[in-house]
Amino acid sequence: MTVPYSLDLRLKVVHACQHSGQTRQAVAELFGVSLSFVEGMMRRVRRVRRNADLAPRKWRPGPRVKIDPAGCERLERWLQEQPDLTLLELAKKLQAEGGPAVSTPTLCRVLQRLGLGRKKRLSMPASGTLRKYVRHATNTGKTSPDTP
Repeated sequence: MTVPYSLDLRLKVVHACQHSGQTRQAVAELFGVSLSFVEGMMRRVRRVRRNADLAPRKWRPGPRVKIDPAGCERLERWLQEQPDLTLLELAKKLQAEGGPAVSTPTLCRVLQRLGLGRKKRLSMPASGTLRKYVRHATNTGKTSPDTP
C-alpha cells in the first residue's frame, strides 16, 4: 500500500504552481510527483479555497459499516446468552429488532472485528455409520506378515 504525500509537500507544490510561474509539468518534475497529482492539488485549492484542506484524506476501503455500536453490543449480548446462534439467525434477529438488513458475510466481518469466534457449520447429530480406519503402508523397509 502506498503512503500519501505529506501536507508539507502538498503545500510546496501548490505554492510553486501559484507563485513561480512554472508550468504544472515543470512543478511535477521539480518535486518528483506525477502531473495528475499536481492537477488534483490545484483542483482541490480551487474547490475549497483554503490550503488547510490539502491534507491527505482518511482512506477507508469499502462502504460504511451498516451496524452501529449499539447493534454490535446487541450482537455480543445475544451471543453471550445463546452462543450457538448461526449467522443467518443473528441477521434475522437483528432485522426483527429494528436493525439494518445485513448479509451473513457482513455479519461475519462484524463479528471478526469484535473478536468473536463463530461456528463454522451447524451442529449435526452423530452419524450412524462407523468410521473405518485404514492403516496405510509406509515404506519402513519391514515386511508385513501378509507378504510372501
